[in-house]
Amino acid sequence: MDDKPISDIRVSDVIEGIGKKTKPATVDIDGRLRDAVVSIVDDSETRKVYVVDKEGELRGTITLETLLRYAGYTLGVRKTGMTSLLRWFAEIKNDKVTEIMTKPVRVLHSEMIVNVTKLMVEHHLNDLPIVDDDNKLVGELNGLDILKASMKYWE
Repeated sequence: MDDKPISDIRVSDVIEGIGKKTKPATVDIDGRLRDAVVSIVDDSETRKVYVVDKEGELRGTITLETLLRYAGYTLGVRKTGMTSLLRWFAEIKNDKVTEIMTKPVRVLHSEMIVNVTKLMVEHHLNDLPIVDDDNKLVGELNGLDILKASMKYWE
């Protein structure tokens, strides 16, 4: 990446160049919301849970904000406090992730970073799932990754 002009840098170059591959929080498409919450809590590097099928293909996205709103709507009708939170967590064990997931905005690992940056800026996105040519989730790219990789071009 060091000798390439910025217009030739791909997502895979950024990930390799910064030496960081974010392990995305994932949940199976047949999973429950409780599984999604456990996944995002156990993986503090991401703020989204990516819904994948049995073959590992990306099918949907659930943001941390969506999970918090869902919890808020549920908790809003009860007394606040830890007891309500624990009760909510027990109740979501049967709710399916497909009920709240959205269609993901994704990028190929071979996509040009200039195009990805434009996509992030125009759609107000902070992070994107990275997929391979078979639509299998391979990682996550976030805005900080792009800033770290582009710093050398600012000098």
